Amino acid sequence: MSDERLRILKMVEEGKLSAEEAARLLSALSEAPRATQDAPSSTDARRPRWLRVQVLEGNGRRVQVNVPVSLVDIALRIAARTAALKNQESQQMLQALKDAIASGEIGRIIEVVDESDGDRVEIFLE
Repeated sequence: MSDERLRILKMVEEGKLSAEEAARLLSALSEAPRATQDAPSSTDARRPRWLRVQVLEGNGRRVQVNVPVSLVDIALRIAARTAALKNQESQQMLQALKDAIASGEIGRIIEVVDESDGDRVEIFLE
């Protein structure tokens, strides 16, 4: 079983994904072309494999979620349905993330800081 499938199942076990969301992600994984999964090309070595979202609260609490880049498009479509992501600023950040993935960027892509309480959200491509 691939690392990506195991990670999805672990996220269900931890309550981070619903069974329905996991089924969609697993289905998308099985539809991905086998050639690209089994034999990465030389250009894939420079492409990001993971999207990491890190939330740091002002009180020191930390939450981190890792998502395989191959599932990010599906995850973004699911996330875009939430009311919290329908404003223009959120849509711009989602587009910036899609553009960064398409261009093969690595490193911190987005950082949002709430100066009133020190909360910080950082999104990385690794």
